Amino acid sequence: MNWLAYILIGKLFIFLGQKFPLPDFLERNKKIREWHECPLCLGVWVYALFSFVLGVDVLQVLGISYIPLVSEFTTGGIVSFVVFIFSIGWKDYFSPDIVI
Repeated sequence: MNWLAYILIGKLFIFLGQKFPLPDFLERNKKIREWHECPLCLGVWVYALFSFVLGVDVLQVLGISYIPLVSEFTTGGIVSFVVFIFSIGWKDYFSPDIVI
């Protein structure tokens, strides 16, 4: 799987996931509601799930052997952080400066 496709599809799922409301039974849980509202937090879960499904592993790129669940969540955390920082920079650079 191409890393760029992995990152872009994950970012699309994060974007769409935040646009749709949570079901009522999940909305009642404060922790899940906070994770849903935070793109960095939601990104860890989305990228970890995609890492598991697609077999993408950042630890193997670094030469570390596969460790179940640890590899997926490490990949999810690292990729989510990099995408989050890139998104913040992109928004900051390209957003219009409105001074009132």
